[in-house]
Amino acid sequence: MLTSNNKWLIHTLLVGLIPVLARLLMWAATSTGQVHPVVASDLITLGLVFHVSMLNETEHRLILKQAARALLNSISTLFITCYGVLYTVIILSERNTELIDAPFVLAMSGTLCIGSIILGLALSQITKRKQS
Repeated sequence: MLTSNNKWLIHTLLVGLIPVLARLLMWAATSTGQVHPVVASDLITLGLVFHVSMLNETEHRLILKQAARALLNSISTLFITCYGVLYTVIILSERNTELIDAPFVLAMSGTLCIGSIILGLALSQITKRKQS
């Protein structure tokens, strides 16, 4: 049986994965080499969706200590800032492709996404939803 914590996590992941899944579908339906299967901007979108949802969820969760809530919100804000910087770098790389190392930005975006998912899993496991 799915708990409300697991439902939140699954719904957030599914919404965040829409750009990734759409790109994979385009990649599968087009000629070889025309569309990249994974790009940093899609992973950044996933991370942003995930952290905005986490900020909202910390307001609706029973977290015993106010310091823990503040820490979770601070970590999410830090991740959102990192995603914003990476997105800015991607926009800059569209203007000058030689200036930015695209594989590095993709790797950083993927690493941040993994960290975001781990943080989301931790949030869903250590808290309970407030009773309405």
